Amino acid sequence: MLTLDGRQLTAARALAELTIVELAEAASVALRTVHRLEISGTLPIAKKRRHGHVSREIWDRIVSALKRHGVELLPETDEHGAGVRWILPRAQRLLPV
Repeated sequence: MLTLDGRQLTAARALAELTIVELAEAASVALRTVHRLEISGTLPIAKKRRHGHVSREIWDRIVSALKRHGVELLPETDEHGAGVRWILPRAQRLLPV
């Protein structure tokens, strides 16, 4: 089962330069949902809605919204912790001045 870390979500939102309101709107989820996920610590992601879990559908909407804003979440591996990063290199994401 996948899990999410609220701090990772907060970091991704900050990297995308989105407020909680903007992320909630971009993902078509309630503001309260994004806030709850960010402060919850670690939560399991379930295929369907379960108490104490976040549904896969909601999580996929949030991840898709972040991707549309150029940010992706990196899963934890045996060698590295979970993280976030830009999808495109700096030269491709910055507009020429």
